[in-house]
Amino acid sequence: MNLPESLRISWRSIASHKLRSTLTTLGVIIGVASVITFMVLGGAFTASIVGDLESFDEPGMLVWTQTTPADGFGVIEVDAAIYTEHDVERLEALDGVSSVSPTASIPVTQTAHGGDRVTGTVGVTATTDGYFLPEEIVDGEAFTAGANEAMINAHAAQLFDGGVGVGDELTLSLPDGSSETVTVVGVVEEADGFGSSPMLYVPTDPFYTTTIETPRETTEHAYSSLVVVAEGPESVDGVQTAILEYFESDEADASQLKQGDHEIAVQTVDDAIEQVTEIVDQLTILIAGIAAIALVVGSIGIANIMIVSVTERTREIGIMKAVGATNRDILQLFLVESVILGFIGSVFGVLLGLGVGFLGVSLLEWPMVYPLDWIAIAIAVGVGVGVLSGLYPAWQAAKTDPIEALRHE
Repeated sequence: MNLPESLRISWRSIASHKLRSTLTTLGVIIGVASVITFMVLGGAFTASIVGDLESFDEPGMLVWTQTTPADGFGVIEVDAAIYTEHDVERLEALDGVSSVSPTASIPVTQTAHGGDRVTGTVGVTATTDGYFLPEEIVDGEAFTAGANEAMINAHAAQLFDGGVGVGDELTLSLPDGSSETVTVVGVVEEADGFGSSPMLYVPTDPFYTTTIETPRETTEHAYSSLVVVAEGPESVDGVQTAILEYFESDEADASQLKQGDHEIAVQTVDDAIEQVTEIVDQLTILIAGIAAIALVVGSIGIANIMIVSVTERTREIGIMKAVGATNRDILQLFLVESVILGFIGSVFGVLLGLGVGFLGVSLLEWPMVYPLDWIAIAIAVGVGVGVLSGLYPAWQAAKTDPIEALRHE
């Protein structure tokens, strides 16, 4: 029996039991659709985040301290004030460096505007005016060092009734019970999507007062991280290498102040994109793997129906063998039928998954990403499920005794 004839007979059998065939493929459809949906959402989420990161045209990089957790998975940021004013000055002197802005978190228990108070929601960062590019300031201007001034992002401004704008005053309550009143002088562009949070920026002078004893036996301000901006995109790689070399030398205070299990990292925008993409991809594959359990259910459904089909067609099998059909012909016939069911389930599953994924990304306003590689994998898995599910029923049909089959009622 040739393959076209097997396809014709198998399709006739499937078409004669439309409801049963539909229910049989439903498990495969749901499994494949779930995988494709999560891959679309994961790819769209990654594209959205990468797009946000790539929108930062400035050739900036973040200097921060990290450590590897005991389980060895990923890295953890360490909030350690080890970058001194000496380090800032040395980095500013490096070739290709445009500016160096120290950053540090200011603990604030409450932020108030008039009679409206927000507790523990607004993050406060102390930095310098060089931290912001002119195009990032959408209203007002940068704060002045030594003044009780602040800059705020749109997310934080909307936390208060009526909003907060340039010229308004905010009162910051500190953990020691004291408070500081700042005047908002500028509004900065708010990051879109993941990572967007209410932020308030104040000058390091006078708000940041943390000092340490340096290895050079001097007392200086020390910060938990630095933002270094290169003179241009072409200078980023060279500046990153120069910064790492500096912190590997004994000249750097931070290299001597950090703990033994801590590491100084210099992260560029490209590094951040790679890190975010890797994390999202791992989570997406994990969730899709869980969703793929439905494929196991689908394979059981195909196997069950194929066994029923063998039982129902026992007499037909006997007749085919009586007129010359070989065991190989019978095996091929039932394998083709199960493969067709798996293929149909995978194709409709892909279409359903793309449809649900498109609806999801449209609602979330993410870019649509078509996971072509996963579509190919899903179809291959669907066919594979059909093959594996049909092996035993096909083998059972092939070994049927034709005499006993002809006696079957």
